[in-house]
Amino acid sequence: MPRRFQDKVVVIAGSTGGLGSAFAHAFAIEGAKLVLAGRDTEALNALAAELGVNARTVSMDLTDPASLSTLRDFVGEAFGRVDIVVNATGVDVRKPFDNHSLSDFRRTLDVNLMGAFLLTQTFLPLMREQNDGVIVHIGGFADGRLAFPYYSADVATRAGLFSFVESLNRELRMGGSQVVIAYFSPSAADTKAEQPFHPIWQEMGLTITPKEKVAAALLNTIEKRKQVHIMGGISTALFAKLNSIWPRLADLLLLNRYGSILKRFLAAESKTAPIQKSAQARWVGIGLIALSFLLYGGLLALPFLPIATQDKLTLSPILIILGETSFWVGGFIVGKEVIARYKQYLDPCYWLCCQSSNAGATQQ
Repeated sequence: MPRRFQDKVVVIAGSTGGLGSAFAHAFAIEGAKLVLAGRDTEALNALAAELGVNARTVSMDLTDPASLSTLRDFVGEAFGRVDIVVNATGVDVRKPFDNHSLSDFRRTLDVNLMGAFLLTQTFLPLMREQNDGVIVHIGGFADGRLAFPYYSADVATRAGLFSFVESLNRELRMGGSQVVIAYFSPSAADTKAEQPFHPIWQEMGLTITPKEKVAAALLNTIEKRKQVHIMGGISTALFAKLNSIWPRLADLLLLNRYGSILKRFLAAESKTAPIQKSAQARWVGIGLIALSFLLYGGLLALPFLPIATQDKLTLSPILIILGETSFWVGGFIVGKEVIARYKQYLDPCYWLCCQSSNAGATQQ
């Protein structure tokens, strides 16, 4: 049985990511000639070896036009053509707007939007000469226009990407070109990058999709030369349309609930690091105190040890100094943690019920 992409030249940008590597495996099974591109040379070589096919690797920075030109020249010299380009790169920032730094915005724009533009600009001329080819960009949830709360930078780029693809396809059709620019929206997948957010999707009642299933859907999209494919079934596609027509209703049906869940998740996540750090410090302090008692025990046992008197005299002050240092450093760490945890009880207002009057003043 012939393989669907036998001898097709396929370039995968971001091929070492969770979805990118799944796409590479799927194309390899279907007989494609692969060019694996990404920033991590070691990971690229490891993936090529894992695939067990004659995959080429090229180090590439999606945001650097010179780097992309090098990739294009490599593909042209090696194969003389390119059939499929998959843009599996992406930056996904989920946090309150006030917590976004300028570098967050720039990085998100550079990779999600400018990178897609540059990659398309790099390979589209070659495909136009062939009058054939597919460039597919991996987008956000649904059509990219579902403006989830706490996704401000991310959704701006995803919506821009969708409109870019839509506009360029119309331009190509008007020119009679057979080249297709595709927008592919995957479901929440079991990738390493997405795993921290699995509890959110599960609370929303959504299924986590295996990477292999996402890859199969991508290959079907390319084979059918579809310009847009949104995973998640007809309900997801219809909800995306509803959001465009009646966003207030979309808020009531889904987006407000999702925002509340994500807000709770982000708040819990922000508290996790200090708590873990505090717990680690506490155990270090307890360990030092325990060590001090062991050292004191060694000091008490020293007279009974079968060693020279001179050695005993030398070891005694060393054990005392180490024991005292361990005890007081450990005591300081533990004491600091205890004070931090129970400092409210050290406040006289706690015992004199001052908080009641303060609460009343606040309510007024």
